[in-house]
Amino acid sequence: MPERVTSAASVTLGGAYRFFVPLILMTELNMISKSVINAALARSPDQNVTLAAFHVAFTLYFALASSTEVCSLITLGYLKSKQALRPLARFMVVIVAIPWTVAQFLAFSSLGDWAYGEMFGASHAVVVQAKAATFLLSLSAPVLLIRSICFGLILMHQRTIFITYATCIRLASLAVSLFVLPDYFEGASVGAAALVICMTLETVVALIFARKLYRGLPDTGAEPPPSLRRQWRFAWPLMMNTSSEMGVVTVISIFLGMLANPDLALAAFNIVYGLVSLMMSPMRNLLQTAQTLVKTLADRRPLFTFALHLIGFFGLLGFILFNSPLEAFVLQDAMGLRGELRAYCLPALKLAFLMAAAWAYSALFRGLLAGAQNTTMLAVSGLSRIAVAVLIASLGFVFAGANGAVNGAVIGIIAWMAGYGLEAVLLALQLRRMDRRAKQV
Repeated sequence: MPERVTSAASVTLGGAYRFFVPLILMTELNMISKSVINAALARSPDQNVTLAAFHVAFTLYFALASSTEVCSLITLGYLKSKQALRPLARFMVVIVAIPWTVAQFLAFSSLGDWAYGEMFGASHAVVVQAKAATFLLSLSAPVLLIRSICFGLILMHQRTIFITYATCIRLASLAVSLFVLPDYFEGASVGAAALVICMTLETVVALIFARKLYRGLPDTGAEPPPSLRRQWRFAWPLMMNTSSEMGVVTVISIFLGMLANPDLALAAFNIVYGLVSLMMSPMRNLLQTAQTLVKTLADRRPLFTFALHLIGFFGLLGFILFNSPLEAFVLQDAMGLRGELRAYCLPALKLAFLMAAAWAYSALFRGLLAGAQNTTMLAVSGLSRIAVAVLIASLGFVFAGANGAVNGAVIGIIAWMAGYGLEAVLLALQLRRMDRRAKQV
């Protein structure tokens, strides 16, 4: 469904801000969850082991389960009537069931020993904690499905403040969980259990709001519900692209596990990934913003201006936080990092401000293509992100072998940013080709 070529724009810069600001709050509160968990786990007796275990479990499970993020985009694209919910839900159940099944093998069989011990190169203590955390994280599978449908409905009706309310409940329940759960769990399992509990309560609140919006849908739509084949054709490129988000982190972590001190490298990259995501992850909402608001070619101009505003603000924020004395407050006082781990994280975090542009344009172009239901290139761009991460991480590993002293967290953030940068270029070229074809019609 290509965008219409018209001269009048229905999207304004103010409209983009009104739609996006509640999503910023939602994403920031979501990502602060990871950093709050990291800060709590960093205060455990062996912070390197606990943080490394939570990182590899979180990374691998959500690399498998991240394809479920497409459920909200399917809802946004196809849930136009009550009749459409059943076929959409059936398709989503299949998407969720596959990673859940794999997670059980990781948690309860030798597959987990191989994945965490051999593939990631983690120590035995890390492997034991990671397998337990994986099972707990897998309990979030039905929560992810229901939350995706609810969020899709809320985004469709442009009532993004409801998502913010739900996410505030998530953060409050996380704080309580991290205070109570150490009496019942230990190590990385504390973080995994707390995350599942807060996601569940967030989903309950979102469901309360979404039910009212669902009742307002017509019983039947102008078009019949999409077939399984049509859903698959729309979804598979997006599934590959969303899986590549955590796939990149997984690949980077595998190479970090080959370094001389894998537990330190994995723990540090966990901190870096959490803090950079906390600062820059509002950029990911440019995907839903573009998909929802842009209906014509003229609508794009305000979104490009809006993206520049975001890049300037969040890039400056990243630069100030980690290239000034504020870094001591963030890493030492807020996160509770001790000397070795703090020193290992800091060089990578000094580069964090560069992520703003790469992530923003990557998400914006993905949203424009998803809105036009031209998603095939998203599969290619997602794979390209992983390929770039492999290339840079392998070069870093070779350099580490030759030089003996290389910072794994720096390798990780460079590989992560390069993936987004290449994807933005590829998708920009695809948009340009799509626009040329539209003008020729």
